[in-house]
Amino acid sequence: MIEEFIKKVINLIKNKDYKNALIEIENYPNNKNSFLLYYLAFIKDKLDRKEESLEILNTLTKNNPNFIEAYHLSSNINEDLRKYDVSKNILELLIEKNPNDWKANYNLGRLYQLHLKNKEKALKCYKKALENNQNNNDIWSAVGNLQKDLNHYEEATNTFTNIIKKFPENYKNFIQLADMQLSTGLIDMAEESLIKAMELSKDNEKIMNLLGSCYLRQSRLDEAEDIFKKIISFNLKNKEEELSYRNLLITKVYKNDYDQTSLSQVINEYINKFGNLEKKNTKIKFQNNEKIRIGFVSADFRTHSINNIIHSLFINKDKKKFEFYCYYSNNFEDNVTNWYKKISDSWKNIYSLSDKKASDLIISDNIDILIFLGGYTEKNRFSLATYRSASKQISLHPITSSNIKELDYWITDSYLNPPDIKEKTSEKLIRIESLFNFSKVENKLLPRIKEPPMKKNNFISFSSFNNPAKISLESLNLWQKVLNNFKDSKLYLKYFNFLNNQKIQNRICDFFEKKKINHKRIIFIKQDNEEHFLECYNNIDIALDTFPYSGATTTYGAICMGVPVFTLTGKNYISRQSASVLASVGLSEWIVKDKNKYIQTLKKLANLKIISKLRYNLREQIKNSHICNDINFYKNFESSIEQIINE
Repeated sequence: MIEEFIKKVINLIKNKDYKNALIEIENYPNNKNSFLLYYLAFIKDKLDRKEESLEILNTLTKNNPNFIEAYHLSSNINEDLRKYDVSKNILELLIEKNPNDWKANYNLGRLYQLHLKNKEKALKCYKKALENNQNNNDIWSAVGNLQKDLNHYEEATNTFTNIIKKFPENYKNFIQLADMQLSTGLIDMAEESLIKAMELSKDNEKIMNLLGSCYLRQSRLDEAEDIFKKIISFNLKNKEEELSYRNLLITKVYKNDYDQTSLSQVINEYINKFGNLEKKNTKIKFQNNEKIRIGFVSADFRTHSINNIIHSLFINKDKKKFEFYCYYSNNFEDNVTNWYKKISDSWKNIYSLSDKKASDLIISDNIDILIFLGGYTEKNRFSLATYRSASKQISLHPITSSNIKELDYWITDSYLNPPDIKEKTSEKLIRIESLFNFSKVENKLLPRIKEPPMKKNNFISFSSFNNPAKISLESLNLWQKVLNNFKDSKLYLKYFNFLNNQKIQNRICDFFEKKKINHKRIIFIKQDNEEHFLECYNNIDIALDTFPYSGATTTYGAICMGVPVFTLTGKNYISRQSASVLASVGLSEWIVKDKNKYIQTLKKLANLKIISKLRYNLREQIKNSHICNDINFYKNFESSIEQIINE
């Protein structure tokens, strides 16, 4: 009789009819049965009567200490109530009872990872769970993803490879492997994994976004643009569509046909779908706190080039005037992240928060000025600007105008945004001496500079150590002209895991072969570490900048090693980043504005006398320039903030 009744209750639970299930149990004459008590606790949990549920479970486990599922449910409820230590104690008790309890080990690992912030212990628990259950896809995934988060890339690769062998029909496993491969720069392999995933799940927007990212990183920009547009055409209005808009913007910035009008169209469409349409906070007042509270929104409080702009602000901050609040929109952390956590006045992670909730949080902090550092970069939150979380909102990023009217100002410089170029921007421009600011150059931190290789080689060694995504067709056309005009010259290309991406190499070599340039004049260099990256410049005479997307950090790295960078500026902000860096250290002659004068100018500069003089004097020249003057940079920033406050 009771068995039939339990079946009836289970069916109601399966249909999520919790209210009627509760009524049935409460009216049943023999409702003290252990199974009925368990289901009663389960139902009350679902009805958000969690404390009542815990009381039942405590009684149940006391009277029936071997009722394992009751312990698990109790642990889950305590976790929901943020009683993490209680939840942990319950799981540890289960493991003490049975060390091979895979479920208890798995849940304990998840607790350590999500709430107790101990990834090493979490991984140990997951591995123990895996020992006792090799046929659970979720456990394998947890192990692999955590290995990836802990930078155990070789182990993670092995784990994901094993997952695919065991569960070849699960497309999510191929996604996880591809994501890990992208993180380690194995773009070719990631593309292959994603194509296999697509075969299992056609028109899956997550797979498509990752595949588009592969194309973008290979500078296959038309293919990338097509795939992002296709996702948008699905009109799903979900996270993947939102991501596809951001990816599309990045792609357009990289493309040669990039213009402000086409960007504006994409941004307007994006904002209309995902921005704040209610505009409730448009009249938010300046808070005028005792100290000016400046909020920074970024996904790049980590090892990233944006630190060349903001690092010195945090170092030199006037603590009597300002408080710096950091809002981090990323789930990745490293040593740089930890540094910002310690030096900021307030640190909050908004990665998992919606724009609305993030805005509410920022408003509750009484922020006076909110600064957006992301531009169109990955995991940026520029749509958050539409919520107007502070009365003054600023863009502080070199690439391009936001085209969002709620961003009031754009701090830039006269090289990135020359006064004589009348480009339309949605923000009011505030120009400072230089937007880029690099740490002081210390000889002990840099490899020793050797003599120019052209002295012994009798030919010029050119290079580009920029991201392959920046190696556009226009860049290649410029470089082939260089190689044609400088006899026996060679071009050295280097980037993280370049040698493991055969498709990128083939694309570049095929281009030069078609131009009657022997592919043996193109040399791909393996990058082992940052020190090796800089040391390689001792084999380079002149660095050739990419176009239209110019370098910044790579340009600085080259000149620190005494290697001049030759750059062509264009109509867009992104083509003038290197120009900003070079002009700031007195190397304006290495900036050319006219394509027709590109080779002519380079020929004038590419001689041993000029190269040798720069080789040995450039590092000192950089040290004495304002691009390395932290204090002056901070003062310029402070003056900009005062100007904004007073307007």
